[in-house]
Amino acid sequence: MASLIENLITALEEESRLYELLTKESMEKTPVIVANDLARLSESNAKEQKIVDDITAVSHRRNQALEEIATVLGKDAKTITVSEAIQLMEKQPEFQHPLISLKDKMIKQVEKLRQVSLHNQELLKEALEMTEYSINLIQSVSQAPETANYSKGSYSGATLGGNNPSFDAKQ
Repeated sequence: MASLIENLITALEEESRLYELLTKESMEKTPVIVANDLARLSESNAKEQKIVDDITAVSHRRNQALEEIATVLGKDAKTITVSEAIQLMEKQPEFQHPLISLKDKMIKQVEKLRQVSLHNQELLKEALEMTEYSINLIQSVSQAPETANYSKGSYSGATLGGNNPSFDAKQ
């Protein structure tokens, strides 16, 4: 039984380390979004996806460890949680305390990651809205009505905004 709990603790430690990496990568992505650096944003997304894939693999190992613990204790292997494993270890503080510590640490990590992700999502939404606004502005300038421009000799029709529309990408 001790080795099963140790496997669970090892999986939770690895999962915690990966969540730390994912949070760090997400925080580093924030200035990339602000700078509108699409190449670096793509790289950052690829790194994040690799970390998420690693988290999924470790999560699978964690769930396997929990199922093995449940089987040994005669509990339902499909519904056991880390919190239940902590309760089951109440007479073994050498296992219970690390589990409690890891659980609390991971709850905080996931909350921090959620906050960073929501912030990045808002920044991306604002960048998309600005891009749509800029596209609409450019389209409206090119579709402006003609005005009458009179000169000494003749009339010449010209489009409002001129023939050389310019766009300030740093708006």
